[in-house]
Amino acid sequence: MTTDASPSLLEEARETPERALRIYARLWQFETWLRSIVYVELRALHGDEWNRSLPSSPKSLEADKFLTHMPTPEMNALSYASLGQLTGLIDAHWDCFAPYLPPQPLWEAKLKEIAQIRHRIAHFRTGHADDHPRLLQFMRDVDRGFWTFCTSYNDALPILPPDRDPVTRRFAHLDPLPWGEIEPGHWAKVGFVDKTEVVNMLVNVLRRPWAADSDVVDGAPGRLYDVVLMCGNSRTFAYPALLERTKPTHDRLTHVMLDTGATVRLTIPSILGAEAVIGIIDAWLEAARNNVRRGPFISAEAANAIAAEWPEYVLGPGHPLAYLAPDMPCSFFDA
Repeated sequence: MTTDASPSLLEEARETPERALRIYARLWQFETWLRSIVYVELRALHGDEWNRSLPSSPKSLEADKFLTHMPTPEMNALSYASLGQLTGLIDAHWDCFAPYLPPQPLWEAKLKEIAQIRHRIAHFRTGHADDHPRLLQFMRDVDRGFWTFCTSYNDALPILPPDRDPVTRRFAHLDPLPWGEIEPGHWAKVGFVDKTEVVNMLVNVLRRPWAADSDVVDGAPGRLYDVVLMCGNSRTFAYPALLERTKPTHDRLTHVMLDTGATVRLTIPSILGAEAVIGIIDAWLEAARNNVRRGPFISAEAANAIAAEWPEYVLGPGHPLAYLAPDMPCSFFDA
């Protein structure tokens, strides 16, 4: 008997061992997040040169994009990198990844086991009865580190005093509640929100856990400017038009994060230097002012759907990198 309803996953995979499905799902989780970690940390370290040790146009990417009748949004070279290339990048920049991973000798030993499990699944072999438990234990071993990576991306700090950094100094007038020194060494948000401003802006900094301690942001590796553009007076951004208008800047950003219409958040490597960062923000500010509307907020589902149409650097509000903060304890992989 046939119906119009699509078959369930279990129906489609009825000839596939359940263990294989569980292993594949966990490997998907692990590798997807591993690629995110490598991307963010190398962006913070090298800026525009983050992918210099990867092929500029991997053969797998070229083959994928050649099939124009079945396009996919992925454009990041890491999405087409092999696991070996990923782990090679980690080995070559171990200091950037040590805060998230087990000690290097243990990481390398465990990874050999995981790579073998991956080969078995990729080549449709039955595998060992302990493959799934072994993979789950590995994910428990890295769970806390991956949570640290994700939550540190939502731990923005103010740059004080704002006039000590050329980027915050340039845009301080757009902060609806600017920082003020209420007494020597003590700062607080002061003033009143100007609701007549079409677009307001917050500029903070994200310091990666491996970065050296320093008061300098401009040009420093391991730091990202965290820029939030906010509509004033109950307006919302037209996200599709805003993304299209700002395309020329996208290859210099780390991420663009959408919400439900009222804000858009950008993360920009500080190593690009203040002049470049200011130019990027100016381009977004102009585009933002020309793509606001008086209209209802959109749902998180709608924002996620818009993000899904763009390459990996555009995130919807449902993505943990867009919301999971240090005050939100959880098991990252729930393994």
